[in-house]
Amino acid sequence: MTLTAFHDTGWVSQSLPQVSAHASPVQKKGRRQTGTPWTRSGCLTCKKRRKGCDKAKPSCNNCLKQGRKCEGYGDLWVEPLGPSAQVFVQADAPKLPRLTAHSPPRSLSPSPSVSPFSYAWNDSQLSPVSLDWSTPSSPQRIIDIEAEETTQNQDENIATEPNAQTTLAVIMQPQGYPNPSHLSGHESHYLQYHVEHGSKLLANLESDDNPLRSLLIPCAMSSPLLMKAVCAVSALHLANRSQECSAQNAAATFYGRTLSGIRTAIAKCSTEFLPDDAMLAVGLMCKYEIVRGSIKQWVVHLHAMQRLITSRGGLGSMNPDAAQFLRGLFVYAYNMARISTRKRIAYSDPTETDIGPPRLDIYIGYTEEILKLCGRIAELPSLQDDGISLHLAIASINDSLLSWTPTSINYIIPNDITPAALSRLQLVAECFREAAFIFLHSTLERMSANSDTPQTALDLDAFSIFTPISPPEKTRYLTEWAPLISTPKSTAIHRCLARVESFPLDDHCEYSALTFPLFISGCESEVFAHRDLIICSLCKLQTNFGIGNVERAKELLRILWARQDANAKDIAAGGTASRKTHWIDILEELQWELILV
Repeated sequence: MTLTAFHDTGWVSQSLPQVSAHASPVQKKGRRQTGTPWTRSGCLTCKKRRKGCDKAKPSCNNCLKQGRKCEGYGDLWVEPLGPSAQVFVQADAPKLPRLTAHSPPRSLSPSPSVSPFSYAWNDSQLSPVSLDWSTPSSPQRIIDIEAEETTQNQDENIATEPNAQTTLAVIMQPQGYPNPSHLSGHESHYLQYHVEHGSKLLANLESDDNPLRSLLIPCAMSSPLLMKAVCAVSALHLANRSQECSAQNAAATFYGRTLSGIRTAIAKCSTEFLPDDAMLAVGLMCKYEIVRGSIKQWVVHLHAMQRLITSRGGLGSMNPDAAQFLRGLFVYAYNMARISTRKRIAYSDPTETDIGPPRLDIYIGYTEEILKLCGRIAELPSLQDDGISLHLAIASINDSLLSWTPTSINYIIPNDITPAALSRLQLVAECFREAAFIFLHSTLERMSANSDTPQTALDLDAFSIFTPISPPEKTRYLTEWAPLISTPKSTAIHRCLARVESFPLDDHCEYSALTFPLFISGCESEVFAHRDLIICSLCKLQTNFGIGNVERAKELLRILWARQDANAKDIAAGGTASRKTHWIDILEELQWELILV
């Protein structure tokens, strides 16, 4: 017999001894047959003891009779998984003692991990291997949603489930979505939030044809695996915006069940392609980590999506709508990953398969060419020993940025997109172009600093963190590379922030894509006044859109600025100038895999 915990307790599944049908009367007599039934709405003390509770307020009578302290009817909540926590850890085989002729027989006990799962492939086929889902750095509460749903009829406090499904049906049926009556209460609740709010705030372009609704919801209605993935992202986004503990708990549970389902799907497809719904679920796991603000785990899902797409021979073998959705998500996340995780992922783009005319994507909008140019910029250090190739690459990137226009690619634009939305998309794309110029200068400066004699003469300015004075011998950046770039770094920063300052930064989802332009401007600006504008703008994005990666970007900026200020104080006190602190150096020092999407 298995006793499974419910939503508002901190208990996990426990295995209880089986009682034989032929047990003696004495054995059966010891089993409790009467008393107050156990319910989820009881006090915390009774739930911990797995005892019945009469739910008297403010303290239950059962606790008072037994002289126990009644802990009330609050929620058991444990701090959620932190952004740097590793979810996947290689499980080493347990070391067994050496057996001798006199050693007693030994049975192997199962691994105590919560949920084994892996993404692992070789070059020819999918090859799942056993990895353990490691215990989080902080205790993680585990909820058994399936067990909870099966007992809803036994608890009078769960009378709201039909209302939730009725409300969801009213929202979904006029839009042609399937009847949601078969969904559980939790699924109905988070799917309703996804339809009304999450799907509008987790995209960079809103339209009636938003695939977060028009694609994912119909697919999820016939795929329990995809439904869990959608609910995981929806619950986490709700938790970010409302600080609801129950939503955070549900997100972690849906997340774990999705990973388990993907593992099962991979194990079943050794000779066939992974089904489209499982591919979409992997994509949503990447989105989950972006919403959570992970600095470790998101690249694992991105790498998995890359390998799965490659194993199918590209996106051409998928449903066209699903292929277009995954393509936009992958191009955006993949090229941003090349900026901050260059040593962590093998780069190849499996989305170049012809899947029809390009659509104006909800993630990449007009920025596709610029995103790919940023990926090329990130690879420039590999050309440092080949001066001719490096010069040609810099000039080519500069020319591409100069010639870029929002209409460089002839996108298919949905009919319901308003001119105002397209205008916002174009303004955001212009910010990305300035950000690409800034990133190009930043990359070349770091390359030069790693190969040249560090600057030794620095002076303070009333409006600047530090103002370099030309050293006795100019660096390679100043003499060789900067002249190849038509837009100076300071000009690009000014243009980018001037545009951001002119935006209302309200809840129009197009603005949610501004994290990278704001971040790179904050890293490279030498003007103190820019800091307040950048932090204030990032805070607006975080509040309006509920995506956790913005908080991680703010954290890194604060670390970088603190070190720059400390260096400036040392110089003011007559100390020796040290090398300018670069944000990529801090990323490598902290071992962060920052999400800039």
